[in-house]
Amino acid sequence: MLRVTCYTLAAASITLALFGCHDAAAPQDAAGPLGARPTISAEDVLPPVVPRIVAPISTDPAIDRALDDHYVWLDPTAPSNHKLFVFMPSAGAVPGQFQNVEQEAARLGYHVIGLMYPNSVNLVGACRDTADPNACYEAARLEILEGTPEGTPLSPVVDVNPTNSIENRLTKLLQYLVDHTPPDEGWSRFLADDKLKWSQIAVGGHSQGGGEAAIIAKLHVVARVVLFSAVPDRIGTQTQSVTWVATHVTPTERYWGLVHADDGGFGPMRASWDSLGMAAFAPAVAPETSAPPYGFTHMLVTHLNPQPVESGCVAPNREHKSTARDDCAPLSLRDAWRYLLTAREPDEDDTEADEEAHED
Repeated sequence: MLRVTCYTLAAASITLALFGCHDAAAPQDAAGPLGARPTISAEDVLPPVVPRIVAPISTDPAIDRALDDHYVWLDPTAPSNHKLFVFMPSAGAVPGQFQNVEQEAARLGYHVIGLMYPNSVNLVGACRDTADPNACYEAARLEILEGTPEGTPLSPVVDVNPTNSIENRLTKLLQYLVDHTPPDEGWSRFLADDKLKWSQIAVGGHSQGGGEAAIIAKLHVVARVVLFSAVPDRIGTQTQSVTWVATHVTPTERYWGLVHADDGGFGPMRASWDSLGMAAFAPAVAPETSAPPYGFTHMLVTHLNPQPVESGCVAPNREHKSTARDDCAPLSLRDAWRYLLTAREPDEDDTEADEEAHED
C-alpha cells in the first residue's frame, strides 16, 4: 500500500508510473442505465487499485482533530464517469476500514475519496433521548458538515470549528490533489473557485457517515446519495424516522440504500427511506435472491450472514457493519454495491443546468 503524506517531483513520477495518465476528457460511459454494469461473483479475483493515503494535516496544518488518514482512489484502467464519490465512515470508524466499497467505486470510473471527519461522538447515543432529538441530530450534522466559530457551537453534543469540518477537509484535500497530482487526473473538476462543486459529487457513507451524506444532499444538489445502514437517527426506541430527512434539494431518484434486515436500527433506517421518498420506485429487494437490476428498486435489504468472527467481525452490531465494512461485509455484495453506485432511472435528467442553479 502506497502511503503519501506529501509529494515531491520524484514522488509525482512514481505516482505516474503507478496510476498512469487519466484522461479527464474521456467519454462518460461509466454511469449507464439501470443494470448496465456486468455482474461479478465473490470468487472473481480483481486486480487491486492502489490507494493514495493522505494525512489530513498534510492538506491543512490547522486541522487538529480526527487525524486518521484519508483514502484516495483512482483506477487508470476504468473509463471515467467524471464524478467524485465521497465515502464517510461510521461513528468511531476510519476510511481504511471500508476499502472494498471505496475500491469498487474506483473500478466503476469514479474518482474516490474515503474522507476522515470528526466522528468521535455517536449521535444516536447523544441525541435520541434529548428533549428534541430531531433538532439535536440536524444541528449536530450541520455543525460537522460546515463547522461553527470557536465557542459558539450550533449543537450541544458536538463542537466542530470550520477548519475541522467536512467541507473544509474535502476542499483542502481536493486542492492538495490538484497541486500534487498530474493535471490529467482531473481532480480540479470538483472545485469551482476553490469551492466544492457539489453537482459533480456523489456522497455516501456507512451509518453515521450515511447520515452526513443525507445532510449534504438536503442542502446541496449532488450527483448521487448512497446510504449503507443509514440514516440511523432515531427517537428513543421508536422505529419512526426523524423529520429532518423529509425535505431535500437533491432529487429523490438519486437516493439509493442497502441495509441488513437484522440490523438493530432497521426500523428507523427503513423509515428514513420512506421519508426520503425511496419507496416510490419499487419494493425493497434482497440482493442475494435476485440480480441487477433488482426490479429497479432503490432499496436493497440483505439477509446475508456477516463475515465470521475469525475475519474480525465481532459484536456488537455485526449485521449493522455487514453492509460495507471490510471485516464484516461479504464480498457477495459486490453486485449490490455496483448497482447502488451506477444505477439510474431511465428518464433521469443528468444535465448540469438545473443542478448548477442550486449551487452555492
